Order: sequence, then C-alpha cells, then structure tokens
Amino acid sequence: MSGYEVDLSYLQDTVKKLQGVADGMDDANQKAQYQTNLTRTQVGGTMFVEAGNLHTAHDNMKSQLANMIKTLQTMIQEFTDKTGSAHDQYSAQDTQTGQNFSRGAS
Repeated sequence: MSGYEVDLSYLQDTVKKLQGVADGMDDANQKAQYQTNLTRTQVGGTMFVEAGNLHTAHDNMKSQLANMIKTLQTMIQEFTDKTGSAHDQYSAQDTQTGQNFSRGAS
C-alpha cells in the first residue's frame, strides 16, 4: 500500500507550542506599552536642547515595537489556526478512513 501518514499528535503539539509563544507575546506587548514610559524630563528636560527629539524618538520606537509585536501575534495566530484546521481535517479523514475499513470488513 502506498500513501502517507500524518502524525496528528505532532500537529497538536505544534498548536500548543504556538499558543505558548502567542501568550509570551502578550507579556512582551504589555511591557513595551506600559513599562517603557519615559517623560521628557527623564531624557534631559528643558535644559537639554535634544530632549524633545529624544522623547519623540522614544515614543516612535514604542509605537514601532507595538506594531511589530501585533504583526507577530497576528502571524502566530494565523499559523496556529491553520495548523489546528489541518489537524482537524486530517483527524476527520483518519476517522472516515477507519470507518470505511470497518464497513468493508463486515
């Protein structure tokens, strides 16, 4: 008999691992948004001419990090969904094939 076999447990394990990565990204997102705040005075105040530029650069970097994390989370979620869907389809096919063999053996 020729064909192929899909390791459903491997697909399920992959989904779990991806979900773990996605959960970790939530923590990174929270830190990037809420634990990296700097005020203008923390980068030099009114006496330092470049303080405004540094503060603006800091805010821009925070926004860029938040966007990158959001993009990664979206990609991970899409891959997780697709992997889960593939698992479900292969599982359903495996069940159907088993039922077909059972009927043929009767």
